[in-house]
Order: sequence, then structure tokens, then C-alpha cells
Amino acid sequence: MIYINELRQKLNVVVIAICGFFAALFFMPMVASAHAYVVQSSPAVSQSLSKAPSIVEVQFDENVQLVPGGLTVTDVDNHRVDLQDAKLDPKNHREIEVHVPANLQKGLYTIHWQVISADGHMVQGTIPFGIRIDVSSLQKGATETGYIPGAAMILDRTAQYLGISIIIGLSVFLRFLWPTSKEETRRLSASQKWVLGFGWAILTVGMALSLPLQTAISWSVHGLASFSPTYMLQTLNFTLFGYLWIIQMLLLLIVPAVIAVLLNPRVRHRWWWALSPIFLLPITMGLIGHAVAQDNPTLPVIAVVVHIYAASVWVGGIVGSILLVHSWLRDKASVEQKDILHAIGRFSLVAIISIALLGLSGFYGALIHIPTLYALFHTGYGQTLLVKLLFFFLMLLFALIHRLRRARVTSSLRTFMVMEFIASVAVFVATSLLTNLPTGQNNPGPVHKTQVVSGDKISFSVTPNHVGENQFTVSIIDNEGKPLTNAQQVTLAFGSASIPQGAETLRLSQTQPGVYTGKGLSLSGGGRWTVTVDVLTNTFTDIKTTFPITVGQ
Repeated sequence: MIYINELRQKLNVVVIAICGFFAALFFMPMVASAHAYVVQSSPAVSQSLSKAPSIVEVQFDENVQLVPGGLTVTDVDNHRVDLQDAKLDPKNHREIEVHVPANLQKGLYTIHWQVISADGHMVQGTIPFGIRIDVSSLQKGATETGYIPGAAMILDRTAQYLGISIIIGLSVFLRFLWPTSKEETRRLSASQKWVLGFGWAILTVGMALSLPLQTAISWSVHGLASFSPTYMLQTLNFTLFGYLWIIQMLLLLIVPAVIAVLLNPRVRHRWWWALSPIFLLPITMGLIGHAVAQDNPTLPVIAVVVHIYAASVWVGGIVGSILLVHSWLRDKASVEQKDILHAIGRFSLVAIISIALLGLSGFYGALIHIPTLYALFHTGYGQTLLVKLLFFFLMLLFALIHRLRRARVTSSLRTFMVMEFIASVAVFVATSLLTNLPTGQNNPGPVHKTQVVSGDKISFSVTPNHVGENQFTVSIIDNEGKPLTNAQQVTLAFGSASIPQGAETLRLSQTQPGVYTGKGLSLSGGGRWTVTVDVLTNTFTDIKTTFPITVGQ
């Protein structure tokens, strides 16, 4: 029996390590969101027109909100020339439009746009186009700038994550895992009440301050202006964040009373705890961000909510374990040591389940937000994620140490639990930064892909692979392993689901045997594109293949 118990403990450690590895790769990335970016515009970036367009349209990768004066057209002298009737397309909330007069003169013009993306952040940019002039020769490209998080936003988000973890995780631990005798009518101790109160307080303050912080981001105001009733009412009335913020604050007002009732041991049915309004807060948090902006948002939103639940139960359970060990060290007569170890052992199973859920939901989110390994190592989002992983591995290491040292309750056991909790706070800080950084989709890096068509190897590359001018290269090796030298024409056709007018083409020039290159502004928007390589040989054989790519912003 002793041997079986030891084997079971070792197996638990292995399971924790395996699940922890996958969770560490993507711990809490699902709450991160990218800013909206342009996928297509009409006129397109640096497009030269023979006459003035009747309407200017800009389409984004997600639903956006148009701010007052958020779409204008100016001439080369920065004089406004549009008809000042900008609006959000009522049938497609990803598109904004404004009319321009038909008598625009020859010259360079610039589209200025400013919208609020699904994550609540202000994003703005410019798109140049010309009338009867060659804009591409001017080396003019599109620009886009978005919100970069400051210290106040990072601290506020950290407080929210920590608060909701304490409220949910600690309450679940107290209700279901805290040891108590059948004869005992246990009430919350002073320390338990203090920690729960602290969690509720920082969560409430964090949620309350998120309104002026979001107001500052949404309307580009600073300082005390973000507390202006006028601007805050605009945020409440015109943004999804505002509606959800009201719900969150109403829930927080009734949370203390409901928790007090459900934690009372006189409540016979423990599963009534599921009715607590605190469990609705992760749902409201999951409805803010890119998950809800997806074409099919149900699964992404569910993944976000599950992610928050799992992290909260795990981190809050760590707090509960610390309180349990601390209370026994202060009063060893309160409960037997074996009951303490049994409770912590039961929490280990809960932790394993939480880590597994974190890994699955986080991996799904990473597939959406990190398209390439280049994006993981060369973007601010990816680099922040790697730093966060370091703290997570420390957190997991401390968890494994105190799991192996759990033969008896000691102060060192409590110390490693505290260190695990401190590491989790560091993870929350990194996560708070990730929630406001553009994801790896904005900079997936150069494209290098190869396909074999009828024995011929076609290699295709794009550098640097962003909106604007890019270098395109096609290398062709025939089925004998030699450069293909009988190609009389190599053409690229660019397509995107967002382009209604059809694909643009670019003809490449031969620079060396079997290698064809060219530069162009064909990638006019970020997101998913297809590039079809069409090779016409001297014998009029047509070799064609298509490469899917993700274009950075």
C-alpha cells in the first residue's frame, strides 16, 4: 500500500509537469488582443486613379466604431476635401465610408482614419492615393498607429486579475476543500475575511478605474480629462466596453452579500455556489476583445472564459492553501495535520485540471494570435510572452517543490507556496501588458515557402511582408535539380477575401537563372492573403501554385 501511494505521488508530479509544460507555453494569452487593422481600402494604398472616386471606403479585420471626425480626406496642402458625411456602414460594421466631390483635381490625396477597435483602443492611420499621378514613384505607404499600454493600465489590469482570482479561487477553496469536522459549525476567520475583502476591494477599484482609463484610450484624452463626465458618458453609451462595465459594477455590488450567504456552513447544498454572480464576471471579461470580433466568436469567447476560470481557481487555491497552512502553524489544535495534507492533496488534483484547461484554451488562442515563430521572437507581444513564461516556470517549479515536500506541514512548505503566489502575480503583470499589445499577427515576419508542382520545386519569399512595398522572389528548380531556364514569364496574383474587385497582379523579372524578383505595393492591407505564382514556359506549359500568407501591419 505504501509503495502504491508513493507511485501515485510520483505519477501526480509527472502529470503536473507535463500539463504545466503545455500551459506554460500559452498561459493567459487568450485575454490578449490585437488592435484593428486595415485589410482593404478603396482607393487602395498608393493607387493612382484616372478620376476622383465618388466614395472612399476603409475596411478593417474586425468590427469598429467610428469616432466623430474619424474619416477625412485631405489634399497635398492638408486641406480637407471630403463631403464630411463619414459614417459606419450599417450593413457591415467593419467598414467606414465618406463621399468626396467628383471635381477633385490632379494630385496627391490622403485618407485619414480613426476608429475604436474591438479591444476598446483608439487606432488611427493614413492611406495615400493619387489622381492622374504615379503615387508609387513617391514611395508613399500606409501608416497605422495604435495604443501602447502605460503603467496605469498595467497596474489596473493586474489588480483585476488578482482580485477575481482571490474571490473565485479562494471562495471555492473555502467552500469545497477547507477541512472541517462534522460537528463544527465553522465561520470565516478574521484572516479569511480580510483576504476575501482585499480581493473584492482591488477587483472593485480596478473595475471602477478601468472606465476613465478606457475613456482616455478611446477618446485620446489625458489626465483629469479622462474623468470628465462628458467623455465617460460617451464611453458608456457608444462602446461595448461601456455596456459591460455597467454590468460588472452591478455584479460587484451584490457579490459580498452572496458570498457571505453561500460560504455559511448552514447552506446545505454546496453546489448552490454556482449561482454566485461572481461567476458572471469572467463572461463579461470574455466579451471584451478580439474573441467577440471573430467571424465565429462562440468558441473563442468560450476559450477566454474557461481560461479566466481556470487561472482564477488555481491562483486563488494557492492563496487558500497558504491560509490553511498558516492557520495550522498558529493553532495546531484547530485541525489535524493529516486533514491539512489531505485538503492540499485534493487541491493538487484541482490544480492539474486547471493547468490542463489553461493549456488547451491558451494553445487555441496562440494559434490565432501568433502565426509564426518569427512573431514569437521578434514582436513585443511574443517577447513579453516569453518573459511571462519565465515567471510561469518559476511558479510551476515552486509548486512541484512543495508538492514533493508535503510529507508534513512546515513553515518551509508555506514559504514555497508564497513564492508560487508571488510568481503568479508576476505572470498577471506580464498578462496585463499582453492584453494591450498588438499580437504577433501584426508582424509575422518574412515569408519563405516551398511547394512541389509536377516535379518542379517552386520557392516563394516576401520581405519584409507588411502593408506597403515588399520584395517578392520566386526560385524555380526543375525535376532534374537544375534552375528552370525556359520560363518566359513569371506572374504573381494577389488575392484576399476582403478584396471585392479581384486580384492584383505583378510580373517578376529574372535576376539569375531560375530566380525571379520584383518590388511592389500589391499587399495593401494586413491579414490573410493568397499569392498565386503563375509560370509560363517557352513551350507554353503553365505551372501554377498558390501560397497562403499572413501579411503584417
